[in-house]
Order: sequence, then structure tokens, then C-alpha cells
Amino acid sequence: MKHNQGETPALKIPVFVNKHAGSAEAVINSLAGRDDITVHTLLASDMQVAIQTAIDDGHKRVIVSGGDGTLALAAGILTDTETEMAIIPGGTLNHFAQRLLIPTDISSAIELAMHGKVASTHVAYVNNQIFLNTSSVGAYVTFVRTREYLERKMQYMTASILAGIRRLYHFRHTHIILNEQKIKTPLVFVGVGERDLQIPSVGQVKPDGREGLHLIVIRCHSSWSVIKLVFSAMLMGIDPLTKAKLVDNAIIDEVEVTLRSRKKSLTVAVDGELIKLRPPLQYRFKRDSLNVVVPEAKGGDK
Repeated sequence: MKHNQGETPALKIPVFVNKHAGSAEAVINSLAGRDDITVHTLLASDMQVAIQTAIDDGHKRVIVSGGDGTLALAAGILTDTETEMAIIPGGTLNHFAQRLLIPTDISSAIELAMHGKVASTHVAYVNNQIFLNTSSVGAYVTFVRTREYLERKMQYMTASILAGIRRLYHFRHTHIILNEQKIKTPLVFVGVGERDLQIPSVGQVKPDGREGLHLIVIRCHSSWSVIKLVFSAMLMGIDPLTKAKLVDNAIIDEVEVTLRSRKKSLTVAVDGELIKLRPPLQYRFKRDSLNVVVPEAKGGDK
């Protein structure tokens, strides 16, 4: 991550809050009474137009409050501009904020958003869709669908556990062509930045890891083989499984994934959201293209 010297904006800083974020009410209450900001409570679908208007009006910094999906929408407009994105985490997991060491405490996040320093960070694309953390094809897509259905009846964590169990029971493969190689797999995972492959941090962004897209392809042929792989990963991490040719993983700048399907569009998970894209899926990594507000002493994102 490359640091730049931020300047205090002359205009009031616009704050865009996803009205459906779980912390929206708390964020709005915490911002009440400030005379150096303007608060806009929006649907996620209206976020990009509002942020583009702020850029056109000359704002040097905008503050966005929401989960990873909301932040990705904002980043889609702010990437390759001089406008800085400050973040008040408002989602369930807040992976992007964690990667940048942004506090999840609302008051601390607001203080940082107003006065923090600026650094450039990396993003990725699948076709023309930006993502900040992860994208996947295969089992995770059906997992998200199941979890969203169950969330209507129960809490997020319970829904996630039951969705995982159901996906194991209804095991499915995805047939893909990865760089001209045919592979039968339940899951293709692409992360922004190198991921830790050792317990207890499997899947998390690796501190001081390599830049690029971390491609992980699982090679399993049944529910039982997936269960064995999960337990093996818990005991040994993914590196030994790579040597055993149960998992392919590599750090790359771009990759093409084609699903062997007659469908004109494919469902792809990006930052926890499901979208439809036309194949082939072209993944690419873009360095230092988004200006974000981060803690001064804790820059250095890879």
C-alpha cells in the first residue's frame, strides 16, 4: 500500500449510509449534531449515483457506511479517481475494513474517517464487476442462496451452519476450464491478496503476503471427500493438501475461468453477493487503484 499526504477538504464531507445495513441507525445517531458533514441515508442501489454526484461536485473525500457489498459498489465509482473513500463498517463480517485495520467501533471509525491518512490499495475485477475481497464459483454460490433463504427464519450464524450442512448433503460438482485445463471441482475461490493457508487463519489475508489474486481450486469428488479435506485443513492447513494434489493454489494477476454449461449467464459470488455474468469469467488484479482512509500507523496493506 502506498501512502499519500491527505488534505482536509474545504467542503462538508458527505456520508453515505446504506439504510438497510444492520448498524445504520447507530451510525446515523453517532453522526447527529456534526456540522462538518452531510448525511445521506440511501438504498444500496442508489449509492453509486450519489457518490458520482459528490465526485462531480468536487468532494475530495466521501465516507461510506455499510457492509462489503456496499463498499464494493462505492469502490466501483471511486477506483481510478482522486477522491478518497473513508469507511464506517456496517456489515456482518466487514472483511475489507478488517484488511485495512479499520476499527469496527462506530465512534472510532468516525474519528478515523474524518481525520485519517490516505493510502492506495488494490482491487480486483471479474469481467467488469469490481470486488474487494473474494469471488467464487460453485458450492459457495448455492451456499449463499441457501443461507439467504434460511436467514428469513433465523439468525445469520445459525443459517450459515445449516446452509453448509445442506450443501454437503446435496453435493454438486462444477465443470470448469481453467487456462485450457479441464477440471471437475466443487469450488473455485479467488481472493484479493495472498491468503493464509495455515491453521488457525486459513482463508484470511496473510500479513505481508504477496500481491495478486490468490486462486484456490478444490479437487473433491464427493461429500465425504469434502469433509475429509475440511478436517485435514483444520489439522494441517492447505499447504500439505496442495502437495497431495487435493487443492490447487497460485498467486496470479489474471485468470480465465469457463464453466462447461449451456447457460448464457453464470451466477458468481462477489464479496458475499450473488450476481449474473456472461462467461468466460475474466479475473484480473488492479494495483493501487483505490484511495482509502486508514490508520496512520497501520498502513502497509499488500
